[in-house]
Amino acid sequence: MIRQPIVFPAGQPLTRTSAAQLVQIASRFDCRVMIEQNQKLVNAKSMLGLLSLGVEEGGMQLLVDGAEEENAAAAIVEWLNA
Repeated sequence: MIRQPIVFPAGQPLTRTSAAQLVQIASRFDCRVMIEQNQKLVNAKSMLGLLSLGVEEGGMQLLVDGAEEENAAAAIVEWLNA
């Protein structure tokens, strides 16, 4: 299992656009991809789940577990840092 802190692009809070992009990236991989914020855990492959986090800034954690966890985490971190 990979667990690491994340910040959305340009330090901006989560938006519909960034949520949709994250869902597209996470859905490409055969593993569980979750985002945790303020003790709330949501599936990163679910647009509704991500949007339920709200648009608050704050500490978020990426949790990835499964067969392609390393590739998924790398792709998500690359997108976040672009």
